[in-house]
Amino acid sequence: MNRPLVTVRPATAADAHTLAALAIQVWLDTYATDGVNDLLGRYVLSTFTPAAFAAWSESPDAALRVAQVDDHLVGYALLQFGAAQPLAPGCATELRMLYVQSPFARSGVGSMLLREARSAAHARTGNDGLWLTVNVKNLRACAFYEKHGLAVTGLTQFVLGDERHDNHVMATPGS
Repeated sequence: MNRPLVTVRPATAADAHTLAALAIQVWLDTYATDGVNDLLGRYVLSTFTPAAFAAWSESPDAALRVAQVDDHLVGYALLQFGAAQPLAPGCATELRMLYVQSPFARSGVGSMLLREARSAAHARTGNDGLWLTVNVKNLRACAFYEKHGLAVTGLTQFVLGDERHDNHVMATPGS
């Protein structure tokens, strides 16, 4: 089977609508496994907006990279600089999101995006240390990050409405 040619590049404001749609699709595919209710719908439509992606693409405090096949976006990674996390002391670069469209999972796209994120972190801060949060039930993502050298440093919670969801805080060792 021929793998499609994937390229990774910095996002631009022109990618904002495509990124918003991609983010909603991946988030719902991952977390709305019982269907979509009002709370989930409101969350994704208020969080993953074209305006937010346009702002991130132009922010000096963020780095947004996209994975592209032909003229289609299939994944992205968003870094936030200057984002301290008490459970990852000494590391102030957060990998806020690394999303890959389901048909491209396990194809190397996530690894490419993570490498680009680390490269962007190094270019900005002088080291490639990252921290992130990941839902403890997202076993595939947890295994992916462990495979790439991140380790669990603590536990936090993602609050959505009245529900709390445990998330691992993971970081690169020594960062």
